[in-house]
Amino acid sequence: MTLRKTLPLLLAFASLLLPGAASAKIFGTQPIDISVGPHGEGANGTSGHATISGDDRKARYVAFDSFASNLVRRDGNGSEDVFVWGRPHGMAGITLSRPARPSGSLVRASVSSSGAEGNGPSSNPALDGSMHASPHCVAFQSDASNLSRGDGDGTSDVFVRDLRSHRTFLASRGIGAPAVNPTIDGACHVVAFEAGGQVYMARIKSRRSPRALGGGSNPSFSRDGSALVWTDGTAVKLREGGRTVTVASNGGHASVSDFTQGYWGVVFQTSARLATNDNNPGTDVYMRRVSRGGSVVGTDLISATKRGGHSLGGSNAAGGISAYGAARGIITFANAVGSSNTLYYRNNHTGNIDDLAHSWGGSIFDVATSARANFVAFSSTYNRFRFDRNGSRQDVFFKALVDGEPI
Repeated sequence: MTLRKTLPLLLAFASLLLPGAASAKIFGTQPIDISVGPHGEGANGTSGHATISGDDRKARYVAFDSFASNLVRRDGNGSEDVFVWGRPHGMAGITLSRPARPSGSLVRASVSSSGAEGNGPSSNPALDGSMHASPHCVAFQSDASNLSRGDGDGTSDVFVRDLRSHRTFLASRGIGAPAVNPTIDGACHVVAFEAGGQVYMARIKSRRSPRALGGGSNPSFSRDGSALVWTDGTAVKLREGGRTVTVASNGGHASVSDFTQGYWGVVFQTSARLATNDNNPGTDVYMRRVSRGGSVVGTDLISATKRGGHSLGGSNAAGGISAYGAARGIITFANAVGSSNTLYYRNNHTGNIDDLAHSWGGSIFDVATSARANFVAFSSTYNRFRFDRNGSRQDVFFKALVDGEPI
């Protein structure tokens, strides 16, 4: 990425005020509910596990799972499904059309190559896309036995749906244990997942069996595919260049940036006190800079009032880091203090943070960050967002962060 491309974004973030107490004003657009039916009707089931594509500044897709049967026509399997919302270009993708529904398209992705709906529940989607590759694949787990010829039982498997070719591939071939929690690289070449306490990696369109990388759970790829992180017990592991190293002995829900300026940025949440300015007895979000070879060269408390400031307090959950690295990356996280939940971002270029969404009495979770962090998606049980079409049920929301940035 050139400085010319990044400068408008950096200047926009640099001009923001530091957060004090949570205010009614949020940065960026109002969150819009994208888990709605064809005519804007609220979903008749809960939706969650929001994830967002990693494609440069566009963020063309958001994927989520839902128990609703009224999001697309001819949904008759009575099971949880995976859906992909396609965002149109420009302002149309961040506002509501008439009737009150998001512009763009919503398709069900948990189907076979012939279009047959799954005969079992599907969930936990992950999308591809990177700074240099347009997204076109969604990985997910499913108990369905009719999505691929290579799968004939009801044990959970990991599948990849190619949205261009409309083909569905079995990724966890030959794995007997339930395969769950997939992650996919930005170019739709490789998928990783957990099964039986092990983390596996598989070539999506290969007939070879997946390769075990070691014990652990919840793997997550960098957008450029250069690194994979996961949690092994309480240790955060990073694999790069065929090596696996421990970057934190206590942590979870890890994500990793692309390799830029000589480092990966590994973001995770932990109850450990890893910095002197951490005065919070609850969970905090940290980032560690990791060089080639796996050496940790810096630790930064992210869930703080500013760079070097004290903890925000409460419980903080990591949302993700943008593609462009530890030094200039944007990190999102959710903060809960009592009944108040706030979605924050941290600009690691300036050290400032600001608030993106507030809820009082409802949780904000499943936070996902686009490659440039100019868009976020998240799940929430809060029923008073301005563009919430559902009311009391858990929904998936999408918003833009940077006013004036090309979208």
